[in-house]
Amino acid sequence: MAEELQSLLEKINQDGIKKAEAQKAAIVAAAEAEAAEIIANAQKEAAKIISAAQQEAESTAQRTAGALEQSRRDILLQLREELADRLHEAIQDAGSAALSPEFMAALVRELALAFSVAPDTPVTVRSAVKDAAKLDAALRSALADSFVKEPKVFTGKEIAHGMEVSFDGGRCFYDFTLDAVSDLLNEYVGEKLSSIFKAK
Repeated sequence: MAEELQSLLEKINQDGIKKAEAQKAAIVAAAEAEAAEIIANAQKEAAKIISAAQQEAESTAQRTAGALEQSRRDILLQLREELADRLHEAIQDAGSAALSPEFMAALVRELALAFSVAPDTPVTVRSAVKDAAKLDAALRSALADSFVKEPKVFTGKEIAHGMEVSFDGGRCFYDFTLDAVSDLLNEYVGEKLSSIFKAK
């Protein structure tokens, strides 16, 4: 009887151990599966975060490059405008000094020769009020041996520097005012300036 009881106890003990080991193995397997799932989810999340970070970095780089390019264009535009303003001022200053009554009289003479103007052609000149008297004297001297009729000099309040000259009695005038000359020079030099900036 004691042997049977001992055998029964051993059997119960072995069954309990096997059951406990089976439960332990199940718990470990479940824990390992859960851990693997957590790791897989973490890896997926990490991949998403890395991908988003890379996209944000690329987007930031593109925005930065765009902003730098826009800044470069803005600086070049401001520089071109500043240079154009200074160029206009320089042309105005140089033009005011260059368009003296003596120079204008010589220019009228050269124009008359270039266009083969007849000696009896009426020469009409409009100039700034401040230059009228000196221009009239300079024209009479410059054209004395070329024209039968004396040149007529009128003043134009809208003319600050330079002159307008006509060889057909005032029907058509050639514009050599400072504004017209400046516009031509600004256009010519401005195109050269623009080509320099476009090359950059």
